[in-house]
Amino acid sequence: MNQAKAEFFDAQVAAGWAAEEYGEAERPKLERLLRQSELQPGHWVLEPGCGTGRLSQVLAQVVGPDGHLTAMDISQGMVAACRKRVAGLSWVRVEQMAVEEFQAPAAGFDRVVCHQVFPHFDDQPAALAHLVKLLKPGGIVTVVHFMPSAAINDTHRKAGTVVEKDMLPPPEEMRRMIKQAGLELETLVDDELGYLLKARLRSA
Repeated sequence: MNQAKAEFFDAQVAAGWAAEEYGEAERPKLERLLRQSELQPGHWVLEPGCGTGRLSQVLAQVVGPDGHLTAMDISQGMVAACRKRVAGLSWVRVEQMAVEEFQAPAAGFDRVVCHQVFPHFDDQPAALAHLVKLLKPGGIVTVVHFMPSAAINDTHRKAGTVVEKDMLPPPEEMRRMIKQAGLELETLVDDELGYLLKARLRSA
């Protein structure tokens, strides 16, 4: 686990981008994410980089008590905030760890939702390969941000901290990474609603 990044995000727990509830401006972005993820009640979902649990709360409500959500983050402060948000939802598990360290039975999850986290993976191809091992055949990975990629990369570049080199790769690099991981790219949009990539694990 990258301790420097964990400490950086510990200091961001109360920041508006991390803590504020979703508002009307986020509604169409959330709707697109849920639609593209094809999320259904009863699904098992993995959410790396859950932050304070804003999206975890939404995902948990969709999958319901017949489903399961494992949310994780490297930041102790973010994990504490997420646990508070989903308190009482017995089908939600929140862990402090890097996704690369997460061990679970192979092919156990229907969906993997990477919201605001993909640029922060230290080794993006390795992280993606690990996530794919956890995905059921036919399962879906979504990589989503509620800002366009140019704005995300510019924000990180200007941060001047441990995240200044954390970038969303250009489209061709993402396509190559997705293919190498054994996924089929179905959607890649980068517009006023933000960035969304959807890829499906080919069935055996």
